[in-house]
Amino acid sequence: MDLYNNKVYIRKSIIEKRDSIITDIKNEWDQSILEELIDSKFYKYSLVLFIFVSFGSEVDTHKIISCALNDGKIVYVPKIKSKDKGIEIFRINTLSDLKLGYFNILEPLENCPVGNIKDIDLILIPGIAFDRNGGRIGYGAGFYDRFLTNINSAVPKLALAYQFKVLDEVPITEFDVRIDGIISNKELITLY
Repeated sequence: MDLYNNKVYIRKSIIEKRDSIITDIKNEWDQSILEELIDSKFYKYSLVLFIFVSFGSEVDTHKIISCALNDGKIVYVPKIKSKDKGIEIFRINTLSDLKLGYFNILEPLENCPVGNIKDIDLILIPGIAFDRNGGRIGYGAGFYDRFLTNINSAVPKLALAYQFKVLDEVPITEFDVRIDGIISNKELITLY
Protein backbone atom coordinates (compact mmCIF):
# COMPACT_ATOMS: atom_id res chain seq x y z
CA MET A 1 0.00 0.00 0.00
CA ASP A 2 1.50 3.37 -0.94
CA LEU A 3 1.87 6.27 1.50
CA TYR A 4 -1.19 8.15 0.25
CA ASN A 5 -3.51 5.14 0.41
CA ASN A 6 -2.11 4.15 3.80
CA LYS A 7 -2.93 7.62 5.18
CA VAL A 8 -6.42 7.44 3.64
CA TYR A 9 -7.00 4.04 5.26
CA ILE A 10 -5.78 5.25 8.67
CA ARG A 11 -7.95 8.39 8.47
CA LYS A 12 -11.04 6.39 7.56
CA SER A 13 -10.61 3.69 10.21
CA ILE A 14 -9.71 6.09 13.06
CA ILE A 15 -12.57 8.50 12.26
CA GLU A 16 -15.03 5.57 12.17
CA LYS A 17 -13.77 4.40 15.56
CA ARG A 18 -13.83 7.94 16.97
CA ASP A 19 -17.38 8.52 15.70
CA SER A 20 -18.57 5.33 17.42
CA ILE A 21 -17.47 6.28 20.95
CA ILE A 22 -20.38 6.20 23.41
CA THR A 23 -21.12 9.69 24.74
CA ASP A 24 -20.51 8.85 28.41
CA ILE A 25 -17.14 7.29 27.60
CA LYS A 26 -16.18 10.24 25.37
CA ASN A 27 -17.05 12.66 28.19
CA GLU A 28 -14.93 10.62 30.62
CA TRP A 29 -11.98 10.55 28.19
CA ASP A 30 -12.31 14.29 27.48
CA GLN A 31 -12.23 14.99 31.23
CA SER A 32 -9.10 12.83 31.63
CA ILE A 33 -7.37 14.73 28.82
CA LEU A 34 -8.36 18.08 30.37
CA GLU A 35 -6.98 17.02 33.76
CA GLU A 36 -3.76 15.63 32.26
CA LEU A 37 -3.26 18.89 30.35
CA ILE A 38 -3.85 21.29 33.23
CA ASP A 39 -1.58 19.20 35.48
CA SER A 40 1.23 19.35 32.91
CA LYS A 41 4.19 21.71 33.11
CA PHE A 42 3.39 22.76 29.54
CA TYR A 43 0.06 24.24 30.61
CA LYS A 44 1.22 25.55 33.98
CA TYR A 45 4.11 27.52 32.47
CA SER A 46 2.27 28.82 29.43
CA LEU A 47 0.65 32.22 29.10
CA VAL A 48 -0.46 32.22 25.44
CA LEU A 49 -2.12 29.08 24.07
CA PHE A 50 -2.92 28.36 20.47
CA ILE A 51 -5.65 25.73 20.41
CA PHE A 52 -7.95 24.23 17.81
CA VAL A 53 -11.70 24.48 18.32
CA SER A 54 -13.03 20.93 18.32
CA PHE A 55 -15.91 19.75 16.17
CA GLY A 56 -17.77 16.48 15.79
CA SER A 57 -16.17 13.59 17.65
CA GLU A 58 -12.78 15.26 18.19
CA VAL A 59 -11.37 15.63 21.70
CA ASP A 60 -13.51 18.37 23.29
CA THR A 61 -11.45 21.56 23.46
CA HIS A 62 -14.34 23.82 24.47
CA LYS A 63 -13.83 22.91 28.14
CA ILE A 64 -10.07 23.39 27.77
CA ILE A 65 -10.59 26.84 26.23
CA SER A 66 -12.97 27.84 29.04
CA CYS A 67 -10.52 26.56 31.65
CA ALA A 68 -7.61 28.46 30.08
CA LEU A 69 -9.62 31.67 29.92
CA ASN A 70 -10.69 31.22 33.56
CA ASP A 71 -7.03 30.69 34.48
CA GLY A 72 -6.16 34.07 32.92
CA LYS A 73 -4.36 32.68 29.89
CA ILE A 74 -4.47 34.32 26.48
CA VAL A 75 -6.19 32.03 23.98
CA TYR A 76 -5.60 32.13 20.23
CA VAL A 77 -7.71 30.02 17.89
CA PRO A 78 -7.40 29.37 14.16
CA LYS A 79 -9.45 30.75 11.31
CA ILE A 80 -9.20 29.42 7.77
CA LYS A 81 -9.65 32.26 5.29
CA SER A 82 -8.93 30.12 2.21
CA LYS A 83 -6.85 27.12 1.17
CA ASP A 84 -4.16 29.48 -0.16
CA LYS A 85 -4.01 31.75 2.91
CA GLY A 86 -4.13 28.85 5.36
CA ILE A 87 -4.49 29.43 9.10
CA GLU A 88 -4.76 32.88 10.62
CA ILE A 89 -4.91 33.28 14.39
CA PHE A 90 -7.19 35.40 16.53
CA ARG A 91 -7.58 36.01 20.24
CA ILE A 92 -10.86 35.09 21.90
CA ASN A 93 -12.03 36.09 25.37
CA THR A 94 -15.04 33.79 25.56
CA LEU A 95 -16.56 30.91 23.62
CA SER A 96 -19.25 33.33 22.44
CA ASP A 97 -16.53 34.95 20.30
CA LEU A 98 -16.93 31.96 17.94
CA LYS A 99 -19.25 31.34 14.97
CA LEU A 100 -19.55 28.63 12.32
CA GLY A 101 -16.92 29.00 9.60
CA TYR A 102 -14.84 26.91 7.17
CA PHE A 103 -16.05 23.26 7.04
CA ASN A 104 -18.67 24.21 9.69
CA ILE A 105 -15.96 24.52 12.35
CA LEU A 106 -16.34 27.25 14.96
CA GLU A 107 -14.02 30.17 14.19
CA PRO A 108 -13.44 33.60 15.74
CA LEU A 109 -15.76 36.46 14.89
CA GLU A 110 -14.44 39.10 12.48
CA ASN A 111 -14.00 41.66 15.28
CA CYS A 112 -11.65 39.45 17.33
CA PRO A 113 -8.09 40.81 17.56
CA VAL A 114 -5.44 39.24 15.33
CA GLY A 115 -2.93 37.16 17.28
CA ASN A 116 0.84 37.28 17.03
CA ILE A 117 2.50 33.90 16.43
CA LYS A 118 5.61 35.12 18.27
CA ASP A 119 3.61 35.30 21.51
CA ILE A 120 2.49 31.66 21.47
CA ASP A 121 4.16 29.46 24.07
CA LEU A 122 2.00 26.33 23.78
CA ILE A 123 0.27 24.79 20.76
CA LEU A 124 -2.52 22.23 21.06
CA ILE A 125 -3.23 20.70 17.67
CA PRO A 126 -5.73 18.27 16.21
CA GLY A 127 -5.07 15.22 14.12
CA ILE A 128 -6.37 11.83 13.16
CA ALA A 129 -3.49 9.66 14.36
CA PHE A 130 -0.10 10.06 16.02
CA ASP A 131 2.92 7.98 16.94
CA ARG A 132 5.51 8.06 19.71
CA ASN A 133 8.14 9.47 17.35
CA GLY A 134 6.24 12.71 16.70
CA GLY A 135 4.47 11.56 13.55
CA ARG A 136 1.06 13.04 12.89
CA ILE A 137 -1.65 12.39 10.35
CA GLY A 138 -3.99 15.35 9.96
CA TYR A 139 -7.08 15.73 7.84
CA GLY A 140 -5.09 15.98 4.62
CA ALA A 141 -5.30 19.66 3.69
CA GLY A 142 -1.90 20.57 5.17
CA PHE A 143 -3.16 23.65 7.04
CA TYR A 144 -1.38 22.80 10.30
CA ASP A 145 1.84 21.63 8.67
CA ARG A 146 2.13 24.94 6.80
CA PHE A 147 1.21 26.92 9.92
CA LEU A 148 3.67 25.10 12.17
CA THR A 149 6.62 25.80 9.85
CA ASN A 150 6.27 29.49 10.84
CA ILE A 151 6.35 28.80 14.59
CA ASN A 152 9.49 28.89 16.72
CA SER A 153 10.58 25.25 17.01
CA ALA A 154 11.09 25.69 20.79
CA VAL A 155 7.32 26.15 21.29
CA PRO A 156 5.84 22.81 22.43
CA LYS A 157 3.40 21.31 19.93
CA LEU A 158 1.10 18.87 21.72
CA ALA A 159 -1.60 16.69 20.22
CA LEU A 160 -4.79 15.91 22.11
CA ALA A 161 -5.86 12.33 21.38
CA TYR A 162 -7.81 9.37 22.58
CA GLN A 163 -5.40 6.52 23.31
CA PHE A 164 -6.51 4.43 20.32
CA LYS A 165 -5.28 7.23 18.04
CA VAL A 166 -1.69 6.68 19.24
CA LEU A 167 -0.26 4.12 16.81
CA ASP A 168 3.11 2.38 16.68
CA GLU A 169 3.96 4.32 13.54
CA VAL A 170 2.21 6.66 11.14
CA PRO A 171 3.40 7.32 7.60
CA ILE A 172 4.86 10.81 7.17
CA THR A 173 6.55 12.82 4.44
CA GLU A 174 9.20 15.53 4.54
CA PHE A 175 6.38 18.11 4.56
CA ASP A 176 4.79 16.75 7.75
CA VAL A 177 5.78 18.69 10.89
CA ARG A 178 6.51 16.49 13.89
CA ILE A 179 4.79 17.08 17.23
CA ASP A 180 6.53 17.25 20.61
CA GLY A 181 4.06 15.32 22.70
CA ILE A 182 0.64 13.74 23.05
CA ILE A 183 -1.88 14.14 25.82
CA SER A 184 -4.23 11.18 25.77
CA ASN A 185 -6.90 9.92 28.12
CA LYS A 186 -4.29 7.44 29.46
CA GLU A 187 -0.96 9.29 29.51
CA LEU A 188 1.22 12.27 28.70
CA ILE A 189 3.78 11.31 26.09
CA THR A 190 6.71 13.70 25.68
CA LEU A 191 8.94 13.27 22.66
CA TYR A 192 11.96 15.42 23.47
